[in-house]
Amino acid sequence: KESPVIDLEAGRILFVGDTHGDFNSTISIVNRFFENNYDYLVFLGDYVDRGYDQTGNVNYIFALKVLLPDKVFLLRGNHETPLANMYYGFVSEVYARYSPKLYQEYCRAFSQLPYIVIIDEKVIGLHGGIPNPVPQLKDLRKNLKKGLVNVDERSPLEFQLLWNDPEEHIQDFSPSFRGYGIYLFGKRAFSEFMEESGLEFMIRAHEVFENGYKFFFNGKLLSIFSARIFRVNTASNCSMKVS
Repeated sequence: KESPVIDLEAGRILFVGDTHGDFNSTISIVNRFFENNYDYLVFLGDYVDRGYDQTGNVNYIFALKVLLPDKVFLLRGNHETPLANMYYGFVSEVYARYSPKLYQEYCRAFSQLPYIVIIDEKVIGLHGGIPNPVPQLKDLRKNLKKGLVNVDERSPLEFQLLWNDPEEHIQDFSPSFRGYGIYLFGKRAFSEFMEESGLEFMIRAHEVFENGYKFFFNGKLLSIFSARIFRVNTASNCSMKVS
């Protein structure tokens, strides 16, 4: 029932980057959410692939959504697609533990996940980055489609929201090392999107960093990664008060 773009009021929000089957990291983050009485828990995608317990991780996160539908919000990541699942482990895990039919049910569930969260019309959360050409937020509200099982270059708006990355050394867009139809976006493209959309700050996931996070574009963009098993240090998520 949720729209592709979720609107939330300002409050104390715990954002979670990629968890990738790292069930222990997810449990640690959720415990922090309950212990500190946050208003919202926002997952920025990538619940499966790579990790040691992908089905356990995503099932637990889905259960949280069922338990607390107005407090827990799950965005779609690039790994909530068959394009990634075929190569990074989730298909193999589901087939081995369960059945191909169950994998199709996961795909159906993934296709219903929103792409974007907007906090008090100031902060945007998403998995990847800004599409090329630069849209406005009103365009995303109008044109984003849920229900797409396969998200690839044939659906460029959704595809790039899940796959694009920031890059400090370019101004607009450049082809990405990740593959065809995926882009790096620079400071000018980022500033145009944020200013035209009336936004002040972006938080996203999708990339691993040694400390679990990295700021871009004069501190206006924060990228976080929450699966500790893939990092040297253990900073795993970001809490923020939007007022």
